[in-house]
Amino acid sequence: MARYVASSGESLEDAVVILDAKNEIETTFAVHDFLEKRLGKLEKDWDIDDDTIIEKDNRYYDKMDIMLADGTKKTIYFDITSCWER
Repeated sequence: MARYVASSGESLEDAVVILDAKNEIETTFAVHDFLEKRLGKLEKDWDIDDDTIIEKDNRYYDKMDIMLADGTKKTIYFDITSCWER
């Protein structure tokens, strides 16, 4: 089962690191678990506005643009290199 190393996720340098994901589904569950613990319930407290994969320095990142229920936008970065390499 995938797990993550929590951080602010506010930049590539401080991305939330996803570890031990065997596939894309486990990666998605870990990402959503982090977001729900930090932001609340999906489709109630927040929603995904955009989702982009970024490659930089032989690492892969998932850039999640989030829209909060109050209209505030937030971007959180996840380092998904461990899953991408499988």
